Amino acid sequence: MKRRSFLAGLGLAGISPTVFSRTQSGFRKRGAIKKLLVIFQRGGNDGLNTVVPVESSQHAIYAAARGPVGFTQGGVTAIPGESFFGLNPGLAPLVPIYSAGHMAFLHGVSYPSADRSHFESESYYETAVPGNGLLDGWLNRYLQLTSGPGLVRGLAVGWNQPQSVLGALPVPISTNFGSISVGDDTGEGGAITSQVSSIYSGAATPGNSAIYQTGQSIFDMISNFSNRDANSYVPSNGATYPAGYFGSRMAHAAQMLKETPTPLNVEVVTLDQGGYDTHAQQVTAGGPTDPAGDHFGLLNDLASGLSAFYTDMGPAGMDDTVVLVISEFGRRLANNDLGTDHGIGTVAMVMGNAVNQQIHGAGASWPGLEQGNLEDGVDLAMAIDYRDIYWQIMSDHMGVDNATLANIIPGHTYSSLNLLS
Repeated sequence: MKRRSFLAGLGLAGISPTVFSRTQSGFRKRGAIKKLLVIFQRGGNDGLNTVVPVESSQHAIYAAARGPVGFTQGGVTAIPGESFFGLNPGLAPLVPIYSAGHMAFLHGVSYPSADRSHFESESYYETAVPGNGLLDGWLNRYLQLTSGPGLVRGLAVGWNQPQSVLGALPVPISTNFGSISVGDDTGEGGAITSQVSSIYSGAATPGNSAIYQTGQSIFDMISNFSNRDANSYVPSNGATYPAGYFGSRMAHAAQMLKETPTPLNVEVVTLDQGGYDTHAQQVTAGGPTDPAGDHFGLLNDLASGLSAFYTDMGPAGMDDTVVLVISEFGRRLANNDLGTDHGIGTVAMVMGNAVNQQIHGAGASWPGLEQGNLEDGVDLAMAIDYRDIYWQIMSDHMGVDNATLANIIPGHTYSSLNLLS
């Protein structure tokens, strides 16, 4: 078997030699490797039923428009120290994290001239360029334009690769990297694995040093992944992830972001939570507090997974990790029977020990639900440009300089949200 043919045949979930490149030139602050987990709520999360306005005048408008889909003022989970908003009861597991000062909820997140199409808006969020859904993903550009010590710096957890990590630098996908193995031409593992590994660990033949380096990197990667078997993963600190696909993917994300037991130095992980296109059955006939409602269940899975991740990573892990939860748009103010139609402003959530506790939107920055304040007379208007969230996380947490960020998030003039310290 020729070395080049062997490498071409490996595949390894989309991994190519460029994954191992460490020649990027972007500037980042020195110190501990900073980590980022991005969770995309596919379908358009109803921000108004996620972080609910309970201030009297705003709630009166909300309740009249929402009808059976809306929460009463007493039907929400109280947010400590907050009187303008309450939480969907499904998010109750996040209250201790917020109380510890490590959680922020950002209301009215969107972009100028927002598109209510799932496909268009998802692409704009994932390229970080509103109006252009054909570019490399913003996280792929981050990996292209910065450097890091990890064998594989980015990872998509799940069966599909989101556009945010698509681009010139291949990013692998995984539901269980611990199952990776290298077989022979028949697909069976065996002596060939050790033989070929031995070849690549030897002295390079003239003109083939890059091939040898890449081959050895692949075998190093497999060795490092071999003890990351998701089926046998035991979370730390007594953390318990919710049952189902989302909980298992959150556990795998934590597993891959941890520094121990092997120095993988994965920096960026993405995963999706689908199901938020709640035109119907967003709530049941029992109302929005009924746990059988689709939206309540999705948010409870999300909050339970975030809480387990926070516990699993531990204080040291969360010192170096930020979690961003975001969706392509919100839902309209008025109800649609027991659901809601595509809207504009939604809620983003940010979690980590470096996060400044806040409910952004409470007070002067709240767009307002009055008819004259609504986008097109039907939607919560934009209060926060999602690119400001990306920029601040990349700058203040990941340590990327502004010149590099201008290429990661092109054409944007940044405004600080005081999101991180």
